[in-house]
Amino acid sequence: MNDSLCGDSERLTRHLLEYRIGPEDRVVSFRFAARTMLELGKELISSDEVALYELIKNGIDAGSPRVEINARVVLPYAAYSAALESLDGGIQTRRVLTELRAKILPGTPTERTAAFFATLEPAVGRATRFRAALKAAYRRHNWIEISDIGEGMSMETLSDVYLTVGTRSRRRMNVAGASYLGDKGVGRLSAMRLGNYLEVKTSTAEERRWNKLRIDWTLFSHESEQSVGDIDIKPKLGPVKDDKAEQGTVIRVSDLTVEWNETTFAALFQGKIARMIDPFVPGRGNKLLRVRFNGSRIAIPSIPAELLKQAHATCFASLTFEDNEPVLEGTVSYPYRNASRPIAQRGAEVYSITQNVFRRRGKRGHAATLAAPIRPKALKDLGPVDVKVYWYNRLVVEKIPDLTNTVKETRDEIRRWSGGPMLFRYGFRILPYGEPDDDWVELDRNAFGQSGFKLNRQQVIGRVSVKSAHTALSEQTNREGLVASDAQQALRTIVMWLLHGELRELINTADKAEQINRREAEKLSFDFRETQGSVTEALETLRRQTTPQQREAVDRLGKLVKLMGDQCEKLVGKTNEAIDDSVEEREKFVHLAGIGLMTEFIFHELDRAVGHTMELLANVDGLSQKAALEALEIQLHTLQKRVAAFDELAGEKRQTKSTFDLGDTVRLVLENHQNQFRRHSIKINFDFEGKYKINAVKGMVIQILENLIANSVYWLKQQKNLEPKFKPEITIDIDPESKAMTVEDNGPGIDPRRRETIFEPFVTSKPPGQGRGLGLYISKELARYHDWQLYLDDRVGRVRLGRMNMFVLDMDDERK
Repeated sequence: MNDSLCGDSERLTRHLLEYRIGPEDRVVSFRFAARTMLELGKELISSDEVALYELIKNGIDAGSPRVEINARVVLPYAAYSAALESLDGGIQTRRVLTELRAKILPGTPTERTAAFFATLEPAVGRATRFRAALKAAYRRHNWIEISDIGEGMSMETLSDVYLTVGTRSRRRMNVAGASYLGDKGVGRLSAMRLGNYLEVKTSTAEERRWNKLRIDWTLFSHESEQSVGDIDIKPKLGPVKDDKAEQGTVIRVSDLTVEWNETTFAALFQGKIARMIDPFVPGRGNKLLRVRFNGSRIAIPSIPAELLKQAHATCFASLTFEDNEPVLEGTVSYPYRNASRPIAQRGAEVYSITQNVFRRRGKRGHAATLAAPIRPKALKDLGPVDVKVYWYNRLVVEKIPDLTNTVKETRDEIRRWSGGPMLFRYGFRILPYGEPDDDWVELDRNAFGQSGFKLNRQQVIGRVSVKSAHTALSEQTNREGLVASDAQQALRTIVMWLLHGELRELINTADKAEQINRREAEKLSFDFRETQGSVTEALETLRRQTTPQQREAVDRLGKLVKLMGDQCEKLVGKTNEAIDDSVEEREKFVHLAGIGLMTEFIFHELDRAVGHTMELLANVDGLSQKAALEALEIQLHTLQKRVAAFDELAGEKRQTKSTFDLGDTVRLVLENHQNQFRRHSIKINFDFEGKYKINAVKGMVIQILENLIANSVYWLKQQKNLEPKFKPEITIDIDPESKAMTVEDNGPGIDPRRRETIFEPFVTSKPPGQGRGLGLYISKELARYHDWQLYLDDRVGRVRLGRMNMFVLDMDDERK
């Protein structure tokens, strides 16, 4: 049912809408089929939470300071439905009764259970009567009540307004300046989604009696051939009130068609509905709503102030008007990098921001878009807007005192409230903005198109508050957003400008200031030449110490070293050339510095191998000297293989993904390190024997592995120096089911407080000259390139008390 139809629903419900054709004395009228009510209610209200939300808003619009929601469930809906099917299938009533006793909701008070079965037991043995008794008992004992102490409805209002679908009474009041949450006259039909039977008990302060209304929604089913006017529904006078001043409305929905228990009911109110009652105001949900399930109170959470205080970046801004001139002011802050910038736009600047931009087909460059200025009245109709957005870098969050005990709990709390900025009017959500499936300000669309995935919806908790009338920002009848209008487009454009143009740019700019620049990366990428020089000098010394017969082997080694140096330089050159057109400066740094680190690792190994061989030659005889030179040549060939493996990181292959087996790649890298592992007595545990195909840049995966292994080897050596009897181990595991690879060593580990810090650039615990503090940073960036995550597992004490030892490469690109 589209919005235009619902906008005319008042005329549709007046089933004598006249349309004259032919002679003057002949009138043909539209007839409103009863089943259309089902379309408007049960199928237009898209979910249970929206149905309850609409009924809650009705209470608020009645002026009630609070709304009470009480659910009583004795028999689950699934058990009720199954019992009816059993009776239809000819199952004996006694057996059905026995099965029903076993299905009563756990925790139901004994007296309620007894009352439920007291209705059924007399009908045992008579299937038709038992079926009717079961329906009556289910309706009587399973219900949801929404009650308020608002102004209530008189008999006249109940008859002429409540029973008129699409009434415009509140619409007229909103146009006159009122602030009703609903004004389309269809929200009351949401009760139809929750159950088949509706009872309304209501009264104003001026009346002596309660007014009552009962509706059986099954009369409006798809099977019904009746016109809506043929179904007789009449309000009736109820009992005299105990106190004439008593007022309000109680809506009871029974014959429930939804499976409810305390867990699902609580999850709904503590989850989706909690996000609808402005959770940024502490305690607002509990002040406004009193929710109980079978007598047990359900608390409505709000966003913890401690969580908001821990945001890594914020955007606070407001749109106001000074002498009809729009003013957009606020501050964007990034305390994590100690950066901030003011927002101070007014007049023409605000109008420029809110222009409508259209794409022109077949055009390029500046001609590809056309900007149309917004009408000043549309911006004025939008009225005041308040924006508060909190951004979290989930990779560096920490536990929050008095709120969370672990990093995981902090991430879970962020996930609970994130989803992008939620839109509120008068403190109540306008749906679906901020829902998991809604990206109304294109946070994900922009974030996933950039390296690092900054400012995506999973990182953002936000509130956008408006006070504009429904005439300017009108909600669609199906609660799927605002009706398109100039004011709606202006609101969206302002929020997008704040988040993308201001907050995102501040984060990116501040983060780039923390990274080394292109020139420094290029210098790093050629540092291996210094090590190559010392290797060449060592070989020349070695040549002078050997016999003429051995010099031939040393000459071969010298040529091999020169070849490796040239290969590395070519590798750097190809990478440098390939990234000249790269847009992201960080990407240039990551690839250049990454290649630099790898070549430096390789030549460091080469330098060590040559030095070790020189020591052997000085202490062994001729036969052993020959064996030592042969062993050195084998090691050089192994290192050359590592250079060849990194060729996939250079040139056009740098960004080319391919499908390969991760297990085979791990085995290749481990094989290339066998000499190193043997030399340091490092035991390797890698027992994965299956196949796990991944689609990735193979050279980057190798580089991640190389960095993690180099990190482990370094710290295992340090632990060995500290504990002579220490037996170093590296354990690598692949879990295809969770799409993860882990690398763990039994070395000293990392303090949990430095869990995130170690991935920052230039952070190292190695002495000067021993580490650049870039290996883990680069590995994390290469993981991000694939939409993966590299992090330190948060389990403490797996290997050493109070320490973390396991790195996780999470390759599930849907889990960010």
